[in-house]
Amino acid sequence: MKNNAKKNRYWDIIKQWLKSFFTKNIAIKVLSLVFAMLLWGYVLMTDNPERIKTITGVPVNIEGEADLAARRLTLIGGRDSIEEEVNVRVRTALTSYADLNADDITASVSLNGISSKGAHSLIISARTSSGQVVSISPSTIAVQVDKLVKRRIPVEVRTEGDLPDNYWMGSVQVDRTYIELEGAESDLADIVRAEGVIDINGRTESFNQSIMLTLYNEAGEEVESTGLFGSMATCVAKLEIMPSKVVPIDVEGAIIGRYALPENFEIASYGTALEENVARIVGDEETLAKISSLALEVLDISGMTEPVEKELAILLPEDVKIIGDDTVKMHVVIREKTGTSAFTELPISVIGLGEKQSAVLSSETASILLDGRVSLLSGITRGDIEVYADVTGLGIGAHEIQLAVSIGGEAIPSDLQCQFVSAAAVSVTITE
Repeated sequence: MKNNAKKNRYWDIIKQWLKSFFTKNIAIKVLSLVFAMLLWGYVLMTDNPERIKTITGVPVNIEGEADLAARRLTLIGGRDSIEEEVNVRVRTALTSYADLNADDITASVSLNGISSKGAHSLIISARTSSGQVVSISPSTIAVQVDKLVKRRIPVEVRTEGDLPDNYWMGSVQVDRTYIELEGAESDLADIVRAEGVIDINGRTESFNQSIMLTLYNEAGEEVESTGLFGSMATCVAKLEIMPSKVVPIDVEGAIIGRYALPENFEIASYGTALEENVARIVGDEETLAKISSLALEVLDISGMTEPVEKELAILLPEDVKIIGDDTVKMHVVIREKTGTSAFTELPISVIGLGEKQSAVLSSETASILLDGRVSLLSGITRGDIEVYADVTGLGIGAHEIQLAVSIGGEAIPSDLQCQFVSAAAVSVTITE
């Protein structure tokens, strides 16, 4: 109990002292603190001791690229291939310690000593205006150098997407067919083409602007261009986009002189090489709305008796273009008119009977129709036509014989068609 009482008195004394320290003579104590701070500042200003500070992430600059290029050498992959950061230890005054950062330090490597392609190890140097560089980590950097060459890369521009309905686009036009790149021989060796893309999805206006080109290797993989020199990997691409419309071609209206054909001649058929005789045209919407069909250059067939074929121009309104050829091959088949002549009750003769044979027919007459050119029919009379049954080689008895027809003692011409109105066959009974 006595020990506990002593401890309590001891802590009461300490509490009383602390209370007295913080509540009495406040002004003197504040002045003492200020004086101490001023004294410490004076010591720093007069003595300013040095400290060593490590600055991380200091970028390394490349010097001498122009001189290296003058020797027709360059870095493989360009300066990006050696973009590296280093840690630099700097001895600096205590007053500069807190503010010292990577912006106050310059680290660099020089390419001036390189005179051949291959691998090279370069020493990194650093300097600062806020102290003294103690060490650099890492202290060297490895670079790969190759011959500096030029190469022409073909340019391709393609479209991607779909135009709205009833719109048309022409072919892509570019201001250059190749770009000339300069860089490390090994970097350029893989590049086979430079490709640009025009997005036409939903586009209704023509395209005419510069586009970036992406470089590709033989495998279709993208190649970085950051290490290359020469012209920019761009080109100006033009693509015409316009409203379009499909309209019929007035083929019949192109034929004149159809009523001036020779007597007994007529048009058998006509047409063009175009599928369905339609064409697709492009122009502004207002102009297209007024066009319901297209006319052709006229084809005069006056006095003609033979088929005719001719290339005719498609007549287009101003500011309207046609997709495809602006001419069309027109054909008109002109022929003599055809007619039909009827010959009835023609006697049927029997040919080919043997010696001492006679024949009895189930029908003595036949009727036929002849179809063909009017001029040919007009020269045929009843007396020119012979209908006969050929019984050559047949013996005694009844036979069913197919009737045949000759005109003027000759076979029927190929441009005449003969049709029996009566029965085309008869029963022939041969007797002796």
